[in-house]
Amino acid sequence: MWSNGFMTATPPRPSAGRLHLQQVFTLGLAVMFIVMGWAGIAEFSWWRQLGLVPQPWWHLVPLALMAGVMLLRIRKPVLALVLGVLCVVADLLIGFNLGILLCLSDLIYSFALRATARSVRITSVVSVVFSVAMLALALLPGGGLAFGVTVTLLSFSVLVMPLWWASEVRRGRPLWQEPDTHESLDRERHAALLREQEAQRRVAIDAERRQMASELHDVVSSQVSAIALTSGAVLHAEPDAQRDRKALETIRTTSVDALDQLGEMVRVLRSGAPDTAPLEHTDWNTVIARAESHGLTVSAEGTMPDDLSASTEHVVIRVLQESLTNALKHGDKTAQVHIDRGRRTLRLRVTSGLSDHPADAAMGSGTGVIAMQERVELVGGRMLAHQSSDDTWLVEVELPLKETSR
Repeated sequence: MWSNGFMTATPPRPSAGRLHLQQVFTLGLAVMFIVMGWAGIAEFSWWRQLGLVPQPWWHLVPLALMAGVMLLRIRKPVLALVLGVLCVVADLLIGFNLGILLCLSDLIYSFALRATARSVRITSVVSVVFSVAMLALALLPGGGLAFGVTVTLLSFSVLVMPLWWASEVRRGRPLWQEPDTHESLDRERHAALLREQEAQRRVAIDAERRQMASELHDVVSSQVSAIALTSGAVLHAEPDAQRDRKALETIRTTSVDALDQLGEMVRVLRSGAPDTAPLEHTDWNTVIARAESHGLTVSAEGTMPDDLSASTEHVVIRVLQESLTNALKHGDKTAQVHIDRGRRTLRLRVTSGLSDHPADAAMGSGTGVIAMQERVELVGGRMLAHQSSDDTWLVEVELPLKETSR
C-alpha cells in the first residue's frame, strides 16, 4: 500500500437526525403530557399575591428552555445538566409535570456517559443522598408518608436509574450478571467486532487494489502506447531503412524503460512497505521530453514550482503524463501545457487538438481519466476533462497548495 493512496475504514458518522432522535422523542412525550392535561398546577400563595392564576400551558415555557438545553447534552454535558435542573425548578414553581422530568432523566443519562468518572461519582452520591433524605423525611412523624414515598420513588427513577444504566454502558456489561449471560454477551460483541474488522479489511484491500491498478497504469501506459503508435506508424508507411531503424531504437528504449519500471513495482509489492515513495521519479521536463521523443509537439508555458509537497508533485506529473499520452494517442500530435500558481491553488491546463483519424479505440479504455480524477480528488483538488467549443480536448486541474485529507 502507498501513503498517497491507502485508505483506512472509519465508522460512518451518524446523521444529525439520529443523534437527536432520543431528544426529539422525549420532548414529544413531554408536550403530549401537557396537551393531554396531565401537567398539574400548584396552588402557591405567591401566585395569588401577584394576582396571577397559573395555566397548564405555562409548562411549555420551561419545556422550550429545556429543549434548547438538550442541544448541549453532547458537547457540554455538565452545563446542560446544571441548566436542566434550573428548568425543572422553574417548572415545579408552576406545578408538577412528568414530561420535563423525563427530559431531566435524559440529560442525566447523557451526562453520566460523557462526563468524567469523578463528576459522575459525585453526582451519583448526591442523587442517592437526596433520595434517601426524602424517604427519611417521609418516615418522620407528621412527614406525610404518601407524599414522601412518591417523591422518593420519583427521585430514584429520574436521578438514580439513568446514572445506573449509564454506568453499565460505560463498563460494557451489567453490574450484576450471571456468568452464562456474561459469556453470551462477550461472544456477541466479539462476533460484531470480527464483522467490523472484516468490513474494514475489505475496504482497505479494495483501496489498495485501486491504487495498484492506478500505479500500474501510470507506469506502463504511456510507454506501451508509444510502442504501439510507433510500430503502427512504421507498418503503415513505405519502407525506409533509416526511419525504421530509428523507430526500432525508440521502441527498444521505451520497452526497456517499461520493464525496469515494472520490475521496480514488483519489488515494491513484495516488500510490502506501507509508505513507499512514487515508483518512478519523473520530473516535469522529463515527461515533456519523452512525449516529444515519441512525436508529440508540446508548447509549454510556465514551470512546476519546486516547493510542492511530494504527493501534490506526484499528482501533477501523473496528470501531465496521462494528458500528453492521450494527446499522442487520440489527438493531432500537438499539445499546449499551461501551469500557473496562485496564492492558494495550483492550476494545470493541457489542451490538445482532436485528430480526424484517432488511434484504435482499443487503445483507450477510459481508465486513465478515471485514475487522474481519483488522484486529484485524493489531495483535495478538482479536475475537468472535456471537449471544448473549438474542437480541442481540454484537461483542467486545480490543486490546493495546502493539502486536505479525504
